[in-house]
Order: sequence, then C-alpha cells, then structure tokens
Amino acid sequence: MATKGKAGTEKKLKTAKNEKPAVLAGAVPEWANTTVIAQILGKTVRRVQQLTQEGILPTEVPPGGGARKYRTCETIQRYMAHVEQKARESGENGQQADLALRKLQAEIDLKESQGELHKMKTDIAKGRYISADQAAEDMADFMLVFRKFTDAIPSRMAGVMASYTDPAMARAMEKSMKKELDAMLSLFVDAASPAEVAAETEEAAP
Repeated sequence: MATKGKAGTEKKLKTAKNEKPAVLAGAVPEWANTTVIAQILGKTVRRVQQLTQEGILPTEVPPGGGARKYRTCETIQRYMAHVEQKARESGENGQQADLALRKLQAEIDLKESQGELHKMKTDIAKGRYISADQAAEDMADFMLVFRKFTDAIPSRMAGVMASYTDPAMARAMEKSMKKELDAMLSLFVDAASPAEVAAETEEAAP
C-alpha cells in the first residue's frame, strides 16, 4: 500500500513539472504577480522588481483587495513602450555623439587655422614676408644684373679661346655662344617675368 502511494506522489510531481504555468496558456488573466510577469516578459523577478521601483511597471491593489499586483495587459504594453523609448534614445544618443565629434573636429581645425594665421602675421610683422610689388621689383633687378653677367660670358670666353685658335674662329664661336645664351635667357625671362612672380606672390599672400 505504501509503495502505491509513493508511486502516485512521484507521478504527480512529474506531471507538475511538465505542465506550463497557467498564465502562459489560455486566456491572459487580468491581474498577475511578479513571478508571472517575469515569465511573460522573459525577465528575472529581480529585473521586474527594479522596473517597478523605477516606476516603469506600477502595481495596484486588485478590486477584491489583497497584495498589490500588475494589470497584465497594461504591464506588457508599458514594458514594450519602455523598450521602444530606450531604442529611440540609443539612436538619438548615437547621432548626438556623431555630431559632437564633428563639432570637436571642426573646432580643432579652426584652432589650427588660427594658429597658422597668427604665425604668418607674426612673420609678416618681423619682415619675413615682402609685398607682391616688392617681390616683382626685386625680381626685375635680379634679371637685369643676371643679364649683364651672362652678356659678358661670350666675350670673355672668346678671349680665352683666342690662345687656342685663330681670331676669326674665336669671333665665330663668340657669336654662336651669344646667340645660344640669348635664346636660353629669353626662355628663362618668360618663365620668371615680374608679372608672373607678382601673381604667384599675391596668391600665396594671407
């Protein structure tokens, strides 16, 4: 008799383990306790209690009195709204963080530009830069001196070559050298004319 009673008890325990909570099957009850809400939401009882303390999932005293409970459907809706709000805030925070980074980078670029501008102004004040007009005048003076120097090269070379060849050949070589130097100087002058130098200096000026 005792064996039969023990077997019946074990059978009942196995049946109880295999059965799903009543709250998850059939009609959803209007009221539920913390354990049932935790099962429905797939959260721990502790997490549900935290949400309750934070005012996200409030409890009420049922009409018949007794311990405070949750309105089942309303609680689920509140939790879904809470999750959606968190998702929106997360997206907004991401956008705000991106905007903050862009703003910070812009400020850094501005600071660097201001630093470079300040350095350039300081260099100008110290005379390390000259005006475009001054640069053009200096270039014109340089070209004049350089032209005089190159014009003297053929005649000086002819004097040197005279000791190695006859005077007629030396003069012919002098003319050829002068012609070649004139052609080279023309190209050099065109590439470094005062007008072009002035234009380039103005583009580089602050």
